[in-house]
Amino acid sequence: MNRKLGLVSALVILSAFSSAQRAPTASYTVSGAAGNWDLNFTLQSHFNAGEGDFYVFGVFLSPGSTIDGSPGIYGPNPQSPWNNATYGGSNTNYNVNWIDFSGTTGPTPGAYVSGFVAHTTDVVAPTSVQFYAFSDNGTYGGTDYINFDFNPGFEGVAVNGVPEPASLTIFAVGSLMMIRRRRK
Repeated sequence: MNRKLGLVSALVILSAFSSAQRAPTASYTVSGAAGNWDLNFTLQSHFNAGEGDFYVFGVFLSPGSTIDGSPGIYGPNPQSPWNNATYGGSNTNYNVNWIDFSGTTGPTPGAYVSGFVAHTTDVVAPTSVQFYAFSDNGTYGGTDYINFDFNPGFEGVAVNGVPEPASLTIFAVGSLMMIRRRRK
């Protein structure tokens, strides 16, 4: 009986983590020195097939921050700053933005894109950064978005280092190991 309960508990934990991670996540790495930082952002899609791809990504950094690099199809957004209040999001003025005007897709479900490089002159590198992303070319099945299910927007916090889904996976594996150890 305990074995079945442990397995059911593990499945509940894993399904809760996977459903909680449907929205995109972002992380970044930092290089440089005080007053001269480059932040290289990675945007990861956790969508299912047919739910769309991301055509815009932006972050909120200190005034004067600029774009130092863009991945492939993305370019600097000429409409800075960007605000999601009219779409049901926050009133944050995202001041560093990348957008794909080519109509090409990316990242697709389960994929990620790196190379969104922002430059900031802060004395200390940020430990977390607010971000937003918008998707199209599909219908999103989750409920954690702003705007519309066929053009969903997302806001979150990018962390310096490993993206959140990886740490959740580590937590889930650790929980399973603890359940197994208790049985012995």
